[in-house]
Amino acid sequence: MESVEQRKRILISVDWFPPAFRAGGPIRSAANLASLLAKQAEVWVVTGALDLGESSPVVNQLNQWVSVPTENGFIKVWYGSEINRRFWKNTLDEIQPHAVHLNSVFSPVFTLLPLRLLRTQKQIKTIIAPRGMFGASALGIKPLKKRVFLSLSRMMGWMDNVQWHASTAAEKHEVKAILPRAQVSVAQNLSSLLPQDNPARSTEKWRIVIMGRIHRVKNLDFGLKALLKSVSARPLEVHFIGPVEDEYYKRELEQLAMKNDSVMVQFVGGVPPSELKPHFQAAHYLLSSTTQENFGHSIVEAWAHGCPVLISDRTPWRNLSEKGIGWDWPLDEAIWDSGLKTAFSVPPENWQEMSEASRQFFSAHVRSEEAERANLALFEL
Repeated sequence: MESVEQRKRILISVDWFPPAFRAGGPIRSAANLASLLAKQAEVWVVTGALDLGESSPVVNQLNQWVSVPTENGFIKVWYGSEINRRFWKNTLDEIQPHAVHLNSVFSPVFTLLPLRLLRTQKQIKTIIAPRGMFGASALGIKPLKKRVFLSLSRMMGWMDNVQWHASTAAEKHEVKAILPRAQVSVAQNLSSLLPQDNPARSTEKWRIVIMGRIHRVKNLDFGLKALLKSVSARPLEVHFIGPVEDEYYKRELEQLAMKNDSVMVQFVGGVPPSELKPHFQAAHYLLSSTTQENFGHSIVEAWAHGCPVLISDRTPWRNLSEKGIGWDWPLDEAIWDSGLKTAFSVPPENWQEMSEASRQFFSAHVRSEEAERANLALFEL
């Protein structure tokens, strides 16, 4: 067996890391990657002290290396309240990593600061995961500032020696469209492991879960409107699960829900990933009317828990009806009306077949050996 001294040292930089959870998918992507890497390497993570939108630290042990257990051994995490250029220089000198993985494009503290230092340290492999930030919807937020930065990056060659980590082939094309000379590898994001159990659901009602931040950019009102208009022989329950980032938008959703008393709508609030299992396992479908999704942790984790999905065609997951694991529809009201009518007329025995097919698809195509190999290959492990 390879000795500890021979194991590669890998440093991951990310704005948020568990127990933070409010920023959603990117946190889970980084945490699952760190756990996988811990099989074969020594792993350090540098992250912030606060969760998204919060003022209290996520842990008590700040500004020191904390040993954190994963499925594959311990990693060391620095929850920093003051991270500056000097910190990064000292950390790189101390760890002397073989590779650094940056989980953002535009983060000033967790990408741009270390990137400036790494440009002069060619012996360290630098990997950047854009995490959907090169998608059209993401670039549409503060577009001028982002496009100026990217233009300067191309002109100055700031990212010439970077290895890009795309989650999908589509994201690879997004990176190449902006940085034509970029070296891009595709390694699918890693989800949590497949749960052992898949309990039966109620046949007296339909329960739909909508997971993610309550924010206008998530296009939640489109999905809710479709549900409120849907036709079903069973009562319908809709559970919104996610932190409220836009209180006004939540009120709009609540007012929408009042237009149909026969549909029960509940706002559960933010739930840590470790506590999501019972919500998935009580649901018949996960719904996402997103306008852009780079990966979709809630989608794939729904499949892991035997929950088919009702989603837009703006994610990497397509042709779901053919696979028997849900539906993906264009964001067209008439198509969603028709699609939901079909979904809510599925007999219990057919739904159970979809549930099992979802779990099989997860094992074969999501948390698969191929996905793990691709992620390890980024670091030449």
